[in-house]
Amino acid sequence: MSKYSFEFKLKVVKEYMKGETGGYKSVAKKYDVINHGLIRYWINDY
Repeated sequence: MSKYSFEFKLKVVKEYMKGETGGYKSVAKKYDVINHGLIRYWINDY
């Protein structure tokens, strides 16, 4: 089972795609995602 739900991942990806928060690290910090590489992976899947 995944630590992060699909809805959470989608929310983070959409936040990143808006471009308002900055890069991967900024979004990871905002949403308390331990590894910013996960966000990159989620975006590539999106």
